[in-house]
Amino acid sequence: MELPLHPVIVHFPVALTLFFLFLYPALILWIGQKEDRQKTWAVVPALSLLLVLLSYGALFTGEQDEELVEELVSHEALEAHEHAAEYFFYFTWVPFLISLAGIKPWKGRRPARWIAVLAQVALVFFMLDAAHKGGLLVYKEGAARAHYAKELPATQPEPDSESEDH
Repeated sequence: MELPLHPVIVHFPVALTLFFLFLYPALILWIGQKEDRQKTWAVVPALSLLLVLLSYGALFTGEQDEELVEELVSHEALEAHEHAAEYFFYFTWVPFLISLAGIKPWKGRRPARWIAVLAQVALVFFMLDAAHKGGLLVYKEGAARAHYAKELPATQPEPDSESEDH
């Protein structure tokens, strides 16, 4: 059985979304008012962009799996997960764009950084919704069967009549 790509890719945005929720405030506190540390914030937009790209990868690989899975799961459950994943992807842009305002030296730099953190908090809820609906597809609807059902033999071998006699 080939390992499906979607479950592999999708765990990166999930983990990074949660990790950034703690990293960004810690970075803000570490930077503080020290001028020599202000440029460190440039890491945040870079990491946020990585999250955008990985969430797009999860969305893309999910769409590739859709044709295979839609034969086994309810249309409503599949659509619910797809829409939640799209909302998550679109909202990943928000912390990224807001974090850009925290780079340039200006009066609102520090508030912009904290607003980026708040956007990251909101992003966690979008991620949890998409992950929950994806989990329902796999564990309740049986979506994983689509990847190994195609490799099962079409017919079961008939038992040998001689072996039953002994």
